[in-house]
Amino acid sequence: MAKKKKQQRKKTEQPAKKKVDKGGFPWYFNHKPLLCLKLFAISFLIYALTLGHQFTQDDAIVITENEFTEKGISGIKELLTYDTFRGFFKVEGKDNLVEGGRYRPLTPIMFAIGIELFGENPFMFHLMNILWYGLTVVLMFILLLKMLSHTDLKEDYVYFVAFVTSMLFAIHPIHTEVVANVKGRDEIMTMLLCLGAMYFSLKAFDDKNRIMNWSLAGLLFFLGLLAKEMAVVFIPIVAVSFFVFRKMNIPTAFIQTVPYLLVFAAYLGLRTVIGIPLIGGEESGELMNNPFLGLNGNQKYATVFHTLGKYVQLLFLPHPLTHDYYPRAIAVKTFSDPTVALSVFLYLGMIIYGIWGVLKRNHVAYGIAFFLISLFLVSNIPVNIGVNMAERFLFIPSMGFCFAIAVLLYRLSEKVNGRKISTYKHFMPAMMVIAIIFAGFVYKTVTRSLDWKSNLSLFSADWNKYPDSAKVRNAIGGELSVRSQDEGTKGTAKEKEMLLESISHLNHAIKIHPTFKGPYLLRGNAYFYLENYDEAIKSYQQALQLDPAFADANENLSKALEMKKQSGLDDLEKKAIDASTRQDYTTAISLFRQLLEKQPKNPKYHFFLGNTLGASGDHASALQALLNAEKYNDDPDNVSRVIAAIANTYSQLGQTEKAKEYQDKLK
Repeated sequence: MAKKKKQQRKKTEQPAKKKVDKGGFPWYFNHKPLLCLKLFAISFLIYALTLGHQFTQDDAIVITENEFTEKGISGIKELLTYDTFRGFFKVEGKDNLVEGGRYRPLTPIMFAIGIELFGENPFMFHLMNILWYGLTVVLMFILLLKMLSHTDLKEDYVYFVAFVTSMLFAIHPIHTEVVANVKGRDEIMTMLLCLGAMYFSLKAFDDKNRIMNWSLAGLLFFLGLLAKEMAVVFIPIVAVSFFVFRKMNIPTAFIQTVPYLLVFAAYLGLRTVIGIPLIGGEESGELMNNPFLGLNGNQKYATVFHTLGKYVQLLFLPHPLTHDYYPRAIAVKTFSDPTVALSVFLYLGMIIYGIWGVLKRNHVAYGIAFFLISLFLVSNIPVNIGVNMAERFLFIPSMGFCFAIAVLLYRLSEKVNGRKISTYKHFMPAMMVIAIIFAGFVYKTVTRSLDWKSNLSLFSADWNKYPDSAKVRNAIGGELSVRSQDEGTKGTAKEKEMLLESISHLNHAIKIHPTFKGPYLLRGNAYFYLENYDEAIKSYQQALQLDPAFADANENLSKALEMKKQSGLDDLEKKAIDASTRQDYTTAISLFRQLLEKQPKNPKYHFFLGNTLGASGDHASALQALLNAEKYNDDPDNVSRVIAAIANTYSQLGQTEKAKEYQDKLK
């Protein structure tokens, strides 16, 4: 009996074991809710500083200057029936600036609801962007767990790859344009909805509850298409995903896309009814909307491959980042350029490895295939998208990049540990690399997101990265001109400094793109604020030579001409008053009469002339001038001084009754 108690006591004295999973990892390694919470927290915190930002860049197109969105809920009908750009340009035809239409009503409807609920409150719009982004990252993690499960893969591999992919995606600096710019919500919603569609597609296959899950997948994919046409790339991605992760044969994998194809056909039908083509239309004749204007085939495709190589560089080394890659931020290239040749070989290698690897169901190859498929549509190869490149176009493709990197990091640890990963410590080689990436990416993302605080901070940060971009030079020139008129700046030395800097940028934009009408208009505005009306008129006229129907230039030209005329009158008036003060009445009278020839109904000039004539002794002529001043007077505050002068003049002429009559008017 004693022996038994001793054994029991010995047993209780043993230290408690840590709760571990099957692979010998701490319980929190594969705790799904906790990992989801971590990913959401990372996604939110890394962009928390944007909550204090203003609306910037393209936010005007879909929010602050879109007549349909600004109506709130009452504008939803128009958002559903017009091209996305129509509400901004407000004139039919101007929305067709680039090849193919832009039918993306989902996020403008979200913005309209936001306007209805919160007004134009940037905080709420930025908050919603961050929340949707966080949900996208979490859903990516859940989808990857689903995708990698139901296989013979080790649990540590499944959780490591899913979490690291999602974490890298959450912190990658290339996404700052999408999250920090409210308009980027179309990219976020497209990815969120399409990832959701993929999840329910896998669920339909795995759980056999096909009708409900396929219906949900189809609905989410349709909404993804309404967010942005880019959603169409998920059709081949779904097929490749089923082939690789559910080990189907090729025909069976493509059968899984049938619901997506049916939904896409319905979407095309909707666009046809509304009258917005997916592709086609006339090629733009404006360089800002057609970066390949005037280039031959060699130059066009060499420049395209240069930008494709730059996309890969930005994924590995996201620096420098800019909102602007318009002409000629990206210089025209030829195939003799080393960067172009390197990019061609790189992509040929990725295509070959991607196809070969996918057929072998290799996961790194799957990540490469995901990247290539989703980038193709915005590569300028199938269709001219209107810009050389943009960081937002990497939002979806970067998931494939992050997935491939996560798989390679796992394999790094396998290689170091002889393919016998059994404890958390064996992941240390990968964790060290991840820590370095994490620190660098977080720093870059936070500092870059600060650039998006306002248009001025964004343009100021970006113009010197690519100084030969006509668009960014035009943008900062215009912004400086507008900000120079802010309260606290106007009328100070700072105003002149900002306007001169504005003109310098606009001159550079014109040098890069001499037929770009925008900089001429903005330069005219800057000269107008400087009261250099001759140069303002010249700039407006140059804008009108490029586009005779340019409404803003016509309106501003009229204002400049009127101000020049008024400026000339002011100088003449100063000379007349100076001559009168010096008692050079002959000169003063002559100058005031010249002013009245230009503006015969100006009461001020009649009053000055009357006073001067009276001072010279010609009271009869003075009376007539003063009576004209009374006749044309349109300012009640000036009535009393005119009447007093008339009464005094009648007294000088000996007409006491008339003098008394006017004196009584003063009582």
